[in-house]
Amino acid sequence: MVIGGSRRFLFVPIVVCLAMSGCKAHAPDVEHPDIELVRVFLNLPDQQMDLGKIKLTIDRMIDPQIDVDKGLEQLDAMVAQVELLLPSQATARDKFDVLRAYLYKAGPWNDFRPFGYDLDDPFGHNIRNKLLPTYLATRKGNCVSMPLLVIVLAQRLGINVTAATAPDHILVKYRGETGGWLNFEATNGGFARDEWIRQENPMTQQALDSGIYMQPLTKKETAVVMLGTLMEFCRKQGRYEEIVPLATLALEHSPKDVSSMLAIGSAYWHQMDRDCNNKYTSPKDFPPGEWRRCSQLNDAVELWRAKAEALGWREQTAEANAEYLKRIDRTKAGLR
Repeated sequence: MVIGGSRRFLFVPIVVCLAMSGCKAHAPDVEHPDIELVRVFLNLPDQQMDLGKIKLTIDRMIDPQIDVDKGLEQLDAMVAQVELLLPSQATARDKFDVLRAYLYKAGPWNDFRPFGYDLDDPFGHNIRNKLLPTYLATRKGNCVSMPLLVIVLAQRLGINVTAATAPDHILVKYRGETGGWLNFEATNGGFARDEWIRQENPMTQQALDSGIYMQPLTKKETAVVMLGTLMEFCRKQGRYEEIVPLATLALEHSPKDVSSMLAIGSAYWHQMDRDCNNKYTSPKDFPPGEWRRCSQLNDAVELWRAKAEALGWREQTAEANAEYLKRIDRTKAGLR
């Protein structure tokens, strides 16, 4: 049972046909007020990157009330609790199994309030549910907050884990004793075979061959994945011009991050829908300058969608979303 799902959006059909071949210029964009801070932590060497601090810093860009230092203290306290539960001379697998029990099994170590999936927001529509402090407070998460917490805590414990992505999903990669990578599905607390991950999160062979899914990510690439929530927040607030510089910076450090490509395409589509489709009913209504700008936006939408598709990305279907909701409903029924 995959209980995840995030960053889902559909490219809506363009109402006004604006195609103009050969036009490469883009509409003016505005840098996000925190982009310099993003640039600083993305420029750090991997060994100097504290993913817990980066996640909390990004979350504070969404909610300024978040106290990063307090959040780090909470993470360190959780690590200390896990360490108290470890057997003597604990192996990496011992540490991971104890961390897994600490998070997902009810006991005095978590006040008999284990961490679990938020079945009331299966698609992660509420952006606050993707913030780490929200997950720590409510113990209800999703396929963004849940795997990232596992990764942040595990890396603090010296366990070799990292993130990987599937369509609209983040999972944990754990390097086993034999040196191979194992999939850990943080949304249900269990290990999973590649075949199962692909069954629950359909993806093309082209996407696997290009490396956009199922590949262990570096810390820098994981930080780029974290930025997806900030881009989604900007989109929901209508701050479309801020998304493109953020996503462009993200792609400089993680060129195969298809979510950043789609974020750029989505940002340009929303600008076009706002400034073109909703203002003019036919091509003859366009002022000369606006026609060119709208044509540029349309070309940019098509360009970035094509880049994602060339790597094997495919838009999530309505049927897949409906099937996912059925699984959620079955899970809810089993808890009654």
